[in-house]
Amino acid sequence: MTKKTLPRSAVMAAAACALVLPLIGPAPAAGADTPTRAGDTGVYVVHLLRTDATPEAVRAAAERLVADAGGQLRRTYHAALQGFSVTLTEAQVGAYLKDTRVGSVTRDRAYRVAGALDTRPHRGRVAPWGLDRLDQRDLPLDGTYTAPNAAPNVPVYVVDTGVRGSHEELRGRVTAAYDAIRDRAGGWATDCHGHGTATASLVAGARTGVAKQARIASVRALGCDGTGRLEHLVSAVDWISAHAPKPALASLGFSGEPGSVLDLQLYEMADQGIAYTAPAGNGDADGQPIDACDATPGRQTTALTVSATDQADRRMAAANTGSCVHLFAPGAGIPVASGLGDRYYTRLSGTSASAAQVAGVAATYLHEHPDTSATDLDAALARAATPDRVQDPGADTRNLLAYVGPTDAATGRGPAPADRTGAAEARTGQR
Repeated sequence: MTKKTLPRSAVMAAAACALVLPLIGPAPAAGADTPTRAGDTGVYVVHLLRTDATPEAVRAAAERLVADAGGQLRRTYHAALQGFSVTLTEAQVGAYLKDTRVGSVTRDRAYRVAGALDTRPHRGRVAPWGLDRLDQRDLPLDGTYTAPNAAPNVPVYVVDTGVRGSHEELRGRVTAAYDAIRDRAGGWATDCHGHGTATASLVAGARTGVAKQARIASVRALGCDGTGRLEHLVSAVDWISAHAPKPALASLGFSGEPGSVLDLQLYEMADQGIAYTAPAGNGDADGQPIDACDATPGRQTTALTVSATDQADRRMAAANTGSCVHLFAPGAGIPVASGLGDRYYTRLSGTSASAAQVAGVAATYLHEHPDTSATDLDAALARAATPDRVQDPGADTRNLLAYVGPTDAATGRGPAPADRTGAAEARTGQR
């Protein structure tokens, strides 16, 4: 069940082949992204070949191509890959695909948050059972949370719906880094949906978070309805690649259709020294689990892909499985900060909750090992994880439950629960 890392050339070739398929495949069902009809226009993301990775070079190349083949230039991308978004007709798409300067053309598409929020937020705190599970090897839970450190000042880039920076869980530790929807850096840390506030609180919340002193850099790429466009997500990854000091850590809160330029871009981002956690995804439209290798970003060889468990260590029914899953983490009814008020809380279920908590685990590791590469971070968390605890992990899925407690330097495994000590301890309360 070892997942092989493909050579860069193979990854690029596979991605390029996949990118053309949405343009020539069968029409999707009503309500999905509808193919462009002759004469209609649509938004596409174009991957440029043989272009220097500077804003000036990419813009010049994009403007030349648009002048030659038509279309209306929208945005340019230079850091993780070189390309641009453009409005095209179907005839113009054909011209782009024949141009030797073009690696791929991907029709814009939607991605969604990879978790469901409870619709009944409340004031007052709830015992964070997920933290309790992450710091011990076996059930039953003991009502405490102990971590090796609180990851003070470790930055985590949260790519989601935004973050309510004024919430008591996160106040003073959130920066509105970039709004990919408006293509604007800075501003207020806000969240009109709630999912981003929830995942950020699992990474770094004062009570709900794994890494209680980590800093959140909010990169808003999903809108108030919990969906985000490919054009915006590519902007988000491009901005992180250009601005994050390396090595860095990102937490992705979305999932969607595979086979886009985003796959290649994420591969390049990790190759530049930015590790990232990704939700495995929460099944198909009928709630049935699918192979995590069939969803982006969980399918990436460079992603630290996480699936979800419940309080009995069972895999959640809809949580995706397969060889692309690296770890499991709690994901059922996890207490989180609510985006509706500074002292409101709710619950989040799904693999985005699991991935966010593993981002917190990764932050605690990076605090002690700040120069760790994305590949070595992945290996370290797998080495520390607890094996064979997840019930029904799924076919061809590694049975590893994420672990954040103190570890033995020689074995990488933690002591028995009764012996746990650490620098960051808090009562989680009674369940």
